[in-house]
Amino acid sequence: MVQSTADLKRLKGVGIALEKRLFDAGFDSFAKIAEAGEEGLKKVRGMSPRTVSSIVVQSRQLAGTAPHRETEPADAMQQRVAEVRDKVETLAEKTRDRFGEEMSDKCGRKLSSDLNRIEMALLQMHDFGKKRCKRADKALLKAEKRVTGLEDATLKKIRKGFKRAKKAVLKALR
Repeated sequence: MVQSTADLKRLKGVGIALEKRLFDAGFDSFAKIAEAGEEGLKKVRGMSPRTVSSIVVQSRQLAGTAPHRETEPADAMQQRVAEVRDKVETLAEKTRDRFGEEMSDKCGRKLSSDLNRIEMALLQMHDFGKKRCKRADKALLKAEKRVTGLEDATLKKIRKGFKRAKKAVLKALR
């Protein structure tokens, strides 16, 4: 149980205003935040869609309810790669639907190129050793953050997000 609202500030991405809103919404412990998950936190006013997953993960760690790694690191990495790949592909598909004609412009062509590079890099992320697995996990988290919340963004912002995600993923392959 959280002693006061000040304990909620231990979560990265939670400031004074958001900590009060979380506390007022009934999230007075890390366990409650972890239990509510992303869907529960999205209902809190002022919660950024980009930081929701990070706050849930941090809460699980602080509450001691973090999912235990019972699987091999390679299996966990494959699962993580698949999750990020699904997210990227879903965003790309939605973008193609929204900006059909504009995808033939310069920005659209670059976006398609970045998407292909991201997919190729994600396919290469397997059979990493323990050290590279850690690096790849950080890169996947960063790439996921870059594409989260871009569903309603403009084509330029989506392109920028994909470019940053591509950069993060390619860095892990070095």
